[in-house]
This record gives sequence, C-alpha cells and structure tokens, in this order.
Amino acid sequence: MQTCNISVFCRRDAFADISGEALRQVNMRIVFCGTDFPEMPDYLRQALEGDHEVLRWNGYMRDMPSNIDVLIPCAYRVGPEEMDRGKVRFIQQFGVGLDGVDLDAARSRSIPVANVPATGGNADSVAEHAILLTLMLLRHSKQAGENLARGILGAPVGTALAGRTICLYGLGSVARSIATRIRSFDVRLLGLTRTPSPAKVSQFHLDRCYSVESAQACLSQSDILVVCVKHTAETAGLIQERQLRWLRPGALLINVARAGLIDRNGLEACLADGHIAGAGLDVFWNEPANCDDPLLKLPQVVLTPHIAGITDRSLAEIARLAADNIERFSKRQPLLNVVQ
Repeated sequence: MQTCNISVFCRRDAFADISGEALRQVNMRIVFCGTDFPEMPDYLRQALEGDHEVLRWNGYMRDMPSNIDVLIPCAYRVGPEEMDRGKVRFIQQFGVGLDGVDLDAARSRSIPVANVPATGGNADSVAEHAILLTLMLLRHSKQAGENLARGILGAPVGTALAGRTICLYGLGSVARSIATRIRSFDVRLLGLTRTPSPAKVSQFHLDRCYSVESAQACLSQSDILVVCVKHTAETAGLIQERQLRWLRPGALLINVARAGLIDRNGLEACLADGHIAGAGLDVFWNEPANCDDPLLKLPQVVLTPHIAGITDRSLAEIARLAADNIERFSKRQPLLNVVQ
C-alpha cells in the first residue's frame, strides 16, 4: 500500500479546534477504494497542493482504513457499511459516473458527493475511443489479427466509414467531441435527445436532430449507434431489443457510456441473427468482465476494459479538478459539482 510521507491527517472532528491559518494547513486522508484504475492515485498526488495522505484500499472490509476524509470510488460500490466503517466525510468521484455510490445513504449521513464532469480532455479522450471502436469493427480487427498470425494477406475486406449514417444518442460533452472529430470522415450525423433544437443541430454539427419520442424515425436511418447517455435510474435499460431492431440491418453499436443503458439479452439476440453486425463496448454489465463470458469470444464484438477516458491528458485534468475540490473541502470552502 502506497502512502505519502506525512505525519498528520485530518480526523472526523479535526475542524473543531482549528481556524484561520491553521485551517489551511490541515492534511487530508484520501482513500481510493478498489484495485482498478491503478494510475489514478499518482495523478492525484501530483495535482494536490498540500502534503495529504493518499492511500489505496484493496476493497476487503477488514482492511478498510478509518477516519477517511475523502473517499474516491474506483469501480467500487460504496454503501452504508463503507461510509460508516470508514467514517467517511466526503466522496469525490474521479470522473463522471456515480451509479456505484449509494446517494441516499450519503444524504442521510450528510456526506457530500461530487464528481468531475466529462468535459475538456476527458470528453475528447472518450470521443477518440468511440471512433477507435467504430473503425476496429468496420475493419474487422479481430479477424485481421487472426489472418496476420496465419500469414494471410489482403483480407478481411473492411467497410468504409465514409457515407455511413451515425446516430449520437445523448447530446452532451462527449457527443460534441465525437461530432467534431467524426465529421471529417464524410459521414451523415444524426442526434437523438430529449430536447432537440436548431441550436443543437449547429452546436453538434448535425444533419438533423430528433426527440426520443421520434427515436424510431432516427434509428431506422442509422448505420452506427453511439451511446453517450448518462446512466441514471431513469435511463437504466433505455435501449431494448426493439430499439436495436429499429437500426438498419447490419448496424453497429458503440457504447462508451454505461452497460446498464443497454439490455444485454436484446443485444445478444440481435448479434445472433446478424441484425447488429458488431458491437464495440468499453463498458460491461459486470466489471471486470469474466474472461469466460461468451460475448468476449464473438468475432463481431470488440471490448476494452473501461479505458475510453483513461489517457494522460484526461487523467491529469480530472486529477486537477478533483484536487481542487479536495483543497476546497480541507479549507471548508464551497465544493464544486456536488450532486446532492
């Protein structure tokens, strides 16, 4: 377990007897929970101004540190037991998604919860990865690798991205970054959102924008569906088999958001009969995915281990924003991006 070299960290009652200049010198005990995303603690250490203690907890309850000032989930579910056992004072997500945090439990304990919006470097990195997954599917990357190993040249025959119609489902920062980049491939671009408007057509470089009530009209024109929707209780299971079958036969599905947005059974059915010719998934229903999962073995499915936003630029920017919020918390200043 790695730690910073410090001798003082903030206890639950640390603010009771300090003020003024002393308040600004308080060091925080910051705990990353879980063993995934191994580079995050180093990025945060580099971004922090103070000599704070940064720990990584392995996820076993018996080893959980106590008197935690800031808890940072790393694909780890944080519920009442973790909050109480660790005496957690603040939960800061190192990114956007908070579906693993029990917000009701945090609210009842007056524990503030904040995230880092997917803007700037993070949105750009996710956009690059969405395009990468698209191209890997169109160029049959799995089959190409096998042919290389077998000494077969000039196959498989790929499908050009130019001329395809792409639907961006969910028009946020990630979709804007995708749209800016993918336009250069000479594609037709559609948007699917709760609140379509002429302004969004312009901002997202769209050929046309549809409301979710007109999803069938939009998807029936689409060769590639890129899912950029935020995962909430309301959007869980948003894309069922019916919506997938509205897509053009042989369409591709790209998901760089959350797996829970898509009904797995419906996707498997569409992959089995070829209506969906390929799926590029950076997120999975159970993470990490089981190496024996049948989806991993399908030649028309490309999976990556939740790395769309994991680039040097993205992590540095997220670390800077998270560090700023941690410094604010240590100085009892208003927090940014609080979700409750």
